[in-house]
Order: sequence, then structure tokens, then C-alpha cells
Amino acid sequence: IYKQSYFEVIASCSVMDLPAGEVNAVIGAAYQKDEIVDTPGEATLARNVWGSSAAGITQGEDKTTAVYAELQVPLLEDLFLVNFLDLDLSARYTDVDSFGDDTTFKVGLNWALTEEVRVRASRGTSFRSPALFELYLADQTSFLGQRSVDPCINWAQNLENGSVTDTVAANCSADDIPGDYAGGAISATVVTGGGAGVLSAETSVSRTVGIVYTPDFADVSFSVDWFDIEINGEVTQLGAGNIVARCYGSEFFSIDPLCNQFDRDPADLRITEVRDSFINIASQINRGLDIEFSYNLDVGPGTLNFYTQHTVQLESKRALFEDTVIDTNGEFGDPKRVANYTLSYALDNLRLNWNVNYIGAVSNVDSYFDRVGRSTGRYRGEDLFVTLRSDSVSYHNVSAVYTIEDMDLEITAGIANLLDKEPPRVTTLNLGELNTEGNSAFYSQYDGLGRRFFINTSYTF
Repeated sequence: IYKQSYFEVIASCSVMDLPAGEVNAVIGAAYQKDEIVDTPGEATLARNVWGSSAAGITQGEDKTTAVYAELQVPLLEDLFLVNFLDLDLSARYTDVDSFGDDTTFKVGLNWALTEEVRVRASRGTSFRSPALFELYLADQTSFLGQRSVDPCINWAQNLENGSVTDTVAANCSADDIPGDYAGGAISATVVTGGGAGVLSAETSVSRTVGIVYTPDFADVSFSVDWFDIEINGEVTQLGAGNIVARCYGSEFFSIDPLCNQFDRDPADLRITEVRDSFINIASQINRGLDIEFSYNLDVGPGTLNFYTQHTVQLESKRALFEDTVIDTNGEFGDPKRVANYTLSYALDNLRLNWNVNYIGAVSNVDSYFDRVGRSTGRYRGEDLFVTLRSDSVSYHNVSAVYTIEDMDLEITAGIANLLDKEPPRVTTLNLGELNTEGNSAFYSQYDGLGRRFFINTSYTF
């Protein structure tokens, strides 16, 4: 059960007149209270289900107060190469009970060189305090087989056939694990929980620079924006397998913080417990281009519109800790290119839409081969099963929107995933053999629901 109470008051006014126009201002204040109570079933709560997960009651609350102000300042107008030049300033002070307080800001510049060409730029900061679930998740347990979590199983043989790197083998040996260690028979227990009292807020800095072109000769708009976003202290879970694998793959094995997040049984050497609670990681960086194009044309009694929006990701990196950078650009869940295409035709109160959602090709080949040392040419290994690549995917959707103006009513009906396209079958590597049978990419960008019909109504009063 989530509960949220929210109150906000906003005032806007004209502050003063400048030669280029009015200085407009907005001030506001907000208060928000969030509560969560998540109670598992009786058997799970009593930890009375053999071989299955167990969990406690997740319960907590947080309060947030904020005050903010925004200014729009017209600096210049009607000059050579300055049709107009506006400055936007905003600042916000936020106090969160679970985190503390911070001040964020944004500065934006909107410069129209001519009536057709405009340049825009901004720089801003923000922060996100951990969510209630991330803070107060009660400890819960699950289980993972030893072969899914322990890279030190048969590490000597796997070093020969290329399934592990020299670093992993050296660290397993340094941990007094024999090269022919066969692994434990009992699954590892994975414990996850919230980070109240430990987690800090995520902070970010974003920068954008773009250009907009709206020519006179046609009803056309084109824009390109470069973005650079850096998040520090991202709140995340690493996954039990990642925690152990990155510990033994670390160049700083003896002092790597991840190596304190799991335990081994001193008798049979099996991994007994992995602690995979929410933590703050060092940073995340995203850089790329946003491209938009719109074109309107009168066709017959109505208007045809074509609109497309592309994002080209140039860089996507995450650092779990200092000097541990992972580049995921172009991998599953993080494609280099995504796009939306929309073609619509409007006639009186009716609008017909055709939308295509495009997800670019992805591949985990390079990162996987780098991680397990395939650059040496060794690629065959035992118990090797890893997702490698997928071609680009496009989803088609159609809809019709009808507006009844006298009733202020809008009705939308359509079909999503018109061609009933399944998630892509991914190429995998199993015992050195390439395989595409029976494997789907379970990532949120892909549609796993298939063709479906929908109808929506909207009433304005």
C-alpha cells in the first residue's frame, strides 16, 4: 500500500519591464508525505516455505518540503543576428527527512538568430533521494545455484579453455580454492534489503546544446540537441552473480568492497550468502544526440503530418566504484539508437495515426569476450551460456482519435503491436555452439504482450 499526500502553492507575476520585454517570475512551495506498507503472505512472512523466498514487512515514510523560483529574462531583441535572446533561471531548495537538504539550479539560454534559426543551451543540477522501497525494503531471501554464482568452480580447467581470465584464476587461487574445486551442493542464499541509514541521494549534472530550424518555405521543423548527463551516487542493486564475479575479476581483489558482500563456508568452500541490498555506485554517464523532425502538408480536405524523434547514444558508462568503468553502449537494454515515427492524417474531428517504434541492433559480444578473456582466441568453455546479439526491432501501432466538441469528449481506439511481433530471439553461445532456438530478450524495451486492442476516453470539464 502506497499513500501520498501532496500540497503545492504557485504564484506568477511580471516583475519589471526591460527594453526587450517583460521579466516574468514564478515562485512556489511544496510539501509531500509518502508512506509504504508492503506485507507478504503469511507463509512467506513466517519463512515457512521450504526452498522458496522469504520476506519481512516493508514499512516506512518520508517527508519532503521545497521552495523554488523561476525567472524568464528577455535580454535582447531585433538586433543583427539577434531576433530575440532570452535567459531562463531557476533554483529549488529541497529538504528530505531521510536524506537532508540540497539546492539545485538550472540556467537556460534561448537565442533566435533569425526567425528561422534558433540556438538553445542549458545546464542544470538535480538530486533524487532514495525511494521508500529502496530505503525500507525488509530483508528477503532467495536462492541461487552455485554454478550460477561461483566463478571459482573448476577454475584451473576453465582457465585452459578460456572460460575465466587469468585475473579470476589468480584470485580464486589466492582465496585458497583448489583448481579442481567442484562446487557446493547447496544453493547460495541471496539476501536483499533496503539501505536506510546507509544510502545517500543520487545527484546529477546535465548539459544540453541544440539548434532549431523552422524555414519559411514549408511547415517544417527540425532540431538537433546534444546532451551530456552525469549521475553520481546512483542507487541500484548489482545482482548476486555480478557481486561475486566482479570480486574475483577485480585487480584489487584483497581490498575490493564487493568481496565483503558474500561469505564462503570454511569447510566445503561453497558460497553460503550473498548480500545484494541497495547501494550507491560511483557514477553513470550518458551522452548523445536527440533529433526531431516534423512536416505538415495539406492533402485533400485534411492535413497530413509526419513526425520522427531519434536518440543516438554516443556514450553510456557506469562505474561501480572508483576506476571500475563499464561501457554498456549498444548492449541489451542500452541500444545506441532508438526512434519513433508517426504519420497522421487529421480531418475535421477525426485523426488517424500510424506509429512505428524502432529499437536498434544490440550486441553483448565485445563486453562478454573481454570479460572472459576471449581476446586470446580461446572461446570454448564448459557451462557457457550467454546472450550475444539481436537485430533491430520495429513495432507498428495504429489508432483513431475522434473528438466530440459539444461534449468535450475524446475517444481513442486502436491496435498496439499490429503485426503481433514477438521479442527478438537472441543468438546465444552454449558450449561453443551458436544457437537462436527458444531464447527471448526479456528487456522492457521489447513488447512481450503481443497484438492487443485498446480504447480510451477523455472528458474535459
